[in-house]
Amino acid sequence: MQRLDDDTLLHVFSFLPVTSILSARKACKRLETISRQRIVWQHACLDQVLLEGYPFSHFDAAAADAHILEKLVLRALRLGRFWLSSSAQPHRSLNYQASSGNSISHVRFLPGHGGRYVATVYKGIWSMISCWDVGNPTFAQGETQPRKIANWAPKGAIFSGFVVNEDPLSEAVLATAVQTSSGQMSIEILTISDLESGNPCFKPICNIATSFRPVALKGDLIAFSDDGYETVVMNWRENTFALLKGSQPPVDEHFKYNRCLLIVFAHRSVLVVRAHSVELFPEPSLHSTESSLTTYEPVGHHTFGWIDGVSVNTQCDPMSGLDNGAVKNASLSILLRTESDDPWASVVHNLEQFILLPNPDLEEQNTVQPPSQDGAIASTATAPPHTAAPYIFPPVRAEHTSPAVRGFLRCTDIILGPCGTALWIQPRAARTAHLTGLDVHSSAAQVFDTFNPDFLPPDDAHGGGSGSDRSKTAEALCGAVFTGPLQRRHPELQPHARKLWVQPKDNCRWSALDYDEARGRVALGSSDGSVTVLDLA
Repeated sequence: MQRLDDDTLLHVFSFLPVTSILSARKACKRLETISRQRIVWQHACLDQVLLEGYPFSHFDAAAADAHILEKLVLRALRLGRFWLSSSAQPHRSLNYQASSGNSISHVRFLPGHGGRYVATVYKGIWSMISCWDVGNPTFAQGETQPRKIANWAPKGAIFSGFVVNEDPLSEAVLATAVQTSSGQMSIEILTISDLESGNPCFKPICNIATSFRPVALKGDLIAFSDDGYETVVMNWRENTFALLKGSQPPVDEHFKYNRCLLIVFAHRSVLVVRAHSVELFPEPSLHSTESSLTTYEPVGHHTFGWIDGVSVNTQCDPMSGLDNGAVKNASLSILLRTESDDPWASVVHNLEQFILLPNPDLEEQNTVQPPSQDGAIASTATAPPHTAAPYIFPPVRAEHTSPAVRGFLRCTDIILGPCGTALWIQPRAARTAHLTGLDVHSSAAQVFDTFNPDFLPPDDAHGGGSGSDRSKTAEALCGAVFTGPLQRRHPELQPHARKLWVQPKDNCRWSALDYDEARGRVALGSSDGSVTVLDLA
């Protein structure tokens, strides 16, 4: 060993599993020094994390030194083991009271800070946005005391929409729809100044006078929508706009029912998901309000029926890292849960996954032309509109689905990560049988509920507030691995839902959910104003 030079030892270390690297550093000071080189952990990250499809934060690793990169790799390996296991549970939880008994309507991690900061929204006499420091999951040791570091609550204002910026480097941190006591409606875009200096505060940097609700914020682009069929895309810094007009206007102008659930700024396009439709629009050309508003119509349309919860993510290969060029060849993965008005329907619904495949016929040199001033449909120079879509419609159903029990939920969010892991809330199990289950003339072999494995007969359900019975009757946070980079590298994984965390309080429901897949961190807001932060690994 003494005769080997450092370059040879570094080459040997590139083939060692992480456990061997950590063991080798205990042998002597020279091997300890070698084991702490950044290049050693770059190789470990490539071969043992990214090639395995494990969740990993490329943003955190971009400027990380050797010590931090080592921590990130170790965390990614723990996350990988968590999702490969069928029984692993979150290893750490943190609880705090974000409001005095008022339900949390939104809870979101602020991007760009390693999962350290959580924004919460609740409504008392008027609405309030708070920012909490809950500690960095990479260096979390023992119990961390959450600390509120900023508030924003204009007197008499009510918030009806809330989004955080997808771009961790953007000045704009979040946007919210505000209605004042005088009835004035607008969207406020906020930043947080002096976040690292110890005296942070929210500051408005842009006001947009509109009754629409913000749905997406990415860099300088914001998308806000009505509950019918219109969406506005705006560059808030340059004050330029475009209008995306859906293909199905409401039948009754006074009854708009097609609520916008999600907007995704995809490759050369904008995907708008509403309660009853999914539409793909070409990438709009934005213009100032001095000229007439340009209007775009969809180049792809599909409906899944009524959507109860939905999540869309670009599933790039983990090896692509921060390479934006890889996005154009990546599919869009759609995970959704539909709802039914049929009272006799099965209590089991499926979480269904669909894939929007990239269009191989789309040539990069073909750019979408802005529509004419009279509002004509956008088209390309060499292809009709239906061939210009960057993705192929309709979406293709993925091979696997996961059952989800029907029931009342305050939080219908589903969150799908880029690697294919997903979290959602499962409602309380039914406490009464079907109508036939109460039939006094039924046979002794009456089956109470064959569809819901967590169902307890009425005689057994009354004691479900503690112990193992509670896990069968309380609300639960569920997770599963769907089609994506992790499942492709580990085909033995099936999307079997497992309970990760059970609501510990009686007469309390979860009302908000956020999930940072790359860091394995979950935030749950509750109807009693409390917030629970979980570290999965």
